[in-house]
Amino acid sequence: MSLSTDTGLSLLLVEDNPGDARLFEHHLTTDRAETFPPATVSHVENLSDAFEQLQADTYDLVLLDLGLSESSGLDTLDRYTETVAGTDAIDHTPVVVLTGLNDDSAAVEAIERGAQDYLIKDNVDENILHRTIRYALERHAKQQELRRQNERLERFASVVSHDLRNPLNVAKGRIEMIDNDHATVIERNLDRMETIIEDVLTLARQGESVEETEEIDLAALATRCWESVDTASAELSTDAEMLIEADRSRCRQLVENLIRNSVEHGGENVAVRIGRLTDGFYIEDDGPGIPETDREDVFEAGYTTNEDGTGFGLNIVTEIAEAHGWSVAATGGSNGGARFEFTGVRMPS
Repeated sequence: MSLSTDTGLSLLLVEDNPGDARLFEHHLTTDRAETFPPATVSHVENLSDAFEQLQADTYDLVLLDLGLSESSGLDTLDRYTETVAGTDAIDHTPVVVLTGLNDDSAAVEAIERGAQDYLIKDNVDENILHRTIRYALERHAKQQELRRQNERLERFASVVSHDLRNPLNVAKGRIEMIDNDHATVIERNLDRMETIIEDVLTLARQGESVEETEEIDLAALATRCWESVDTASAELSTDAEMLIEADRSRCRQLVENLIRNSVEHGGENVAVRIGRLTDGFYIEDDGPGIPETDREDVFEAGYTTNEDGTGFGLNIVTEIAEAHGWSVAATGGSNGGARFEFTGVRMPS
């Protein structure tokens, strides 16, 4: 939501301390700055009344006191979010929590549990309150737009998965009935279409964030990846016991894509090595390498120098790295091949 002084704000204040409630209402109405839109404040003293209000009316934002008589601390926020999530009649309204405790860890946890911001009552004046509400509404609007984009991507992925795969499977089934020189060419192109579909689905469904990570031995993971990729006569070597914090399935996909990339461009006898960096790791080969002028372009979707390639493999690698908060760079390998360096990686001590 972009705040405009021409549009009023409807706010719900959940606060059981009459003095604090009057102070917040005063800051939001009487002390309103010219740049802050006129606000209408509805005040209730408990969560039950708050839920009734949210079902009856539409609000732009909820100011929620964590120290209500019926619950306290982050349990209050949990009760609020669980009830809202389970009630179709209540719109998803952004929440700023209020507390009398100066606790940084609780502030961080409140935001992790769904609050847009955290205000300490003793430190609040009209300027801080107005700024917090403005930022909370802007962040919420961006989150909602991202949610809508993800829903559109999911619908797109569904079309790709079903509406394209079905005729592709029919065509691949009928190819066995053709007995001439064209059959091999048709089958190769059908296989390429299936690879493109898989890569597009990966890009559409993976998203840009990593929810859960775990301690992973990258060397052991690479060995399992090597076994699942067609590596012909290629060779793999790794440093011993490289521990990193990562999402296992997405990290495996990253390694598999780079192994496949090395074999496709370096040939069936290529040597692939995975090793440590000070704050990350690298994957390199002894193939022909990447020209220096092309090292940034290789990560773009659709870029490929292989006529049978889709151009999505390294773009997927970039998406996975950025989802973890890593940086990735293409450079020259130790033996003249291609080298991909991942930095900013969390590594257990």
